[in-house]
Amino acid sequence: MEEQGLFAWRDLNPVCVLRRLLQELPMILLAGLIAAAVIGTVCQIRYEPEYTAVSTVSVKVKSGGTASVVSNQNAAGEVANTLNELFESKTFSGMAKEALGMKSLPSSMVAEAVPETNLIQMKAVADSPEKAFSTLRCLLDNYPELSSYAFENVVLTELISPEMPASASNTLDIWSIRQKAFVLGAGAMILIVLMLVGVSDTVQTSRSLERKLDAKLVATIHHEEKNKTLRTRIRRANKGLLLTTPNVSFQFTEEIHKLGTRVETAARKDQRKVILVTSTQENEGKSTVAANLALTLAQEGKRVLLIDADLHKAAQYKLLSSAPKNDLLRVLRGEVPCEPDYLKKHGIYAFLSRRCSNSAAELISSDNMGKLMQLARRAMDYVIVDSPPVTLFSDVEVLADQADMALLVVRQDMVPASVLNDTIDTLNQSNAELLGCVFNDVRSSRLSTEHYGYGYGYGYGYGYGRKRGYGYSYGYGQSQKHSGTGGEPAEGTNGTT
Repeated sequence: MEEQGLFAWRDLNPVCVLRRLLQELPMILLAGLIAAAVIGTVCQIRYEPEYTAVSTVSVKVKSGGTASVVSNQNAAGEVANTLNELFESKTFSGMAKEALGMKSLPSSMVAEAVPETNLIQMKAVADSPEKAFSTLRCLLDNYPELSSYAFENVVLTELISPEMPASASNTLDIWSIRQKAFVLGAGAMILIVLMLVGVSDTVQTSRSLERKLDAKLVATIHHEEKNKTLRTRIRRANKGLLLTTPNVSFQFTEEIHKLGTRVETAARKDQRKVILVTSTQENEGKSTVAANLALTLAQEGKRVLLIDADLHKAAQYKLLSSAPKNDLLRVLRGEVPCEPDYLKKHGIYAFLSRRCSNSAAELISSDNMGKLMQLARRAMDYVIVDSPPVTLFSDVEVLADQADMALLVVRQDMVPASVLNDTIDTLNQSNAELLGCVFNDVRSSRLSTEHYGYGYGYGYGYGYGRKRGYGYSYGYGQSQKHSGTGGEPAEGTNGTT
C-alpha cells in the first residue's frame, strides 16, 4: 500500500491511548517518585540558609518650615535608592569592614522604601544570624559618617532597632518542591508513552487497518464482556464468549453473523469448504472467532466441523466447555478412530484436544491429518480450522496449504503493522486464498472517528471480553449419527492460541 508506514493522527484511537497510559501507570508513578526523590535531595544538599536582620528608619527633610508629608515620602524613595548605591560602593565596604574589623563584608545590604510612607527598611542578609545582626548594627552605629557622606538635606531616625534573626528567611519548602518534581517526572513519562504509542505502528482503527495492511477488512468485532454481572464475574460463570451465551449483546451477534455471511458468500466460489482461522501472535482472539464462525454457519443449517489444530496450546475445549471423546492427538496418532464428536448443545461437529504435544508439527504434517481433512471435505459443508499463531509455529503453513480460504484475526492495538504484513505475505504464498482480516476486540469512544458504544474489559487470550476461553468442536463422519460429548466445564481462563 502506498501510505502504509506513514503516521497519521487519525490512526490513533483515544481509548487505545488511554489504555496504554493505564498499562504504564506504574512506570509513570515510578518516574514521578524518582524525580521527587532526586530533585528533593539535590535541593536539600544545595540549600544554603540565609538570615535577615531588619531595621526601620524614618526620613524627614531638613527645612526651615514644616516639611510636607509628600516631601518626606519622596525623600524616602530617593534615600533608599542612594543607600542601595552606597551599599554597593567601595567606600561603604571599606567603612563597614573597618568598623567590623573584618577583611570582607559578611552580609549583603539592601534598603527598601515602604510604599506611601516616609519609612525605609534596611536589611542585612548573611549566612548566619550573628553576621546579619552585627552588619546592620554596625551600619546604624556609624550613621553620622554615612549621613555626612551621602545625605545633606535629610534626617534619618531609627524607629525599630534590629534583632537577632531567629530563623532563616529563605525557608526550604521541600514538600512543595517534591510535589512539583513528581508532576514533572510523571509528565515526562506520559510524553514518552505517548511518543511510543505514536511510533508503535499498531492497528487501532478500521481506517488504519485498511490503510496499513495489504489485506482487506472482512469484519469488525467489538469488545464484549464475558461476564456482565458482578455475580458471574465472581463465579467466572462464562469460560468463553459464544453466540450461545444467554446475555451476549445484539451487536456482537450481528457482527458474527455478518462475518459468517461474508465467508459463506466467498465459499460458494468453486465450492470451497475449508476455512483456516489464524493470527499473527497469541491472544488475538482467533479461537473465539473460529468457534463463533462455526456456530453461525451451523445456525444456517450447515454441517460444520470445527478442528482445534493448535496442538501447542489447545483452547477450544475450554471455550465450548466440552471434553473430547476422541481426542485429536490420539486420532492423529492412530490410537482412536477418526470420528468427530457431535456437540449437540452447539449443533456442530468437532475434533478437540485437551492436551498439548511437543511433536505437533509432525502430527499436523502426517498422513493421518491429510486423511482427516479428506474425510471432512466429503462429509461436511464447512470445515473451520483453528490454527496456531503464524509467527510462532510452522504448522500454519501446512494447514494453510490444506485449506481453501484463510482469515487473519487482528486484535486492536497489539501487533505492529509491519509484522502483520509479514504474516499476510506468508498466507498469500500458501494454497489458501486470504479473504482478509477480522478486526477483533475493538474498543471505541465518542472522541474517536468510529464510535460503537462498547465498554472496556477484554478477556485474556482470545475472548472478546465475555469469556477467556475459546471453544472448539468439530466432527467428521458421513453419517448423521450424533455422539454427544457431555463435557465438563473447563477451569480457569481461556487458552492463548
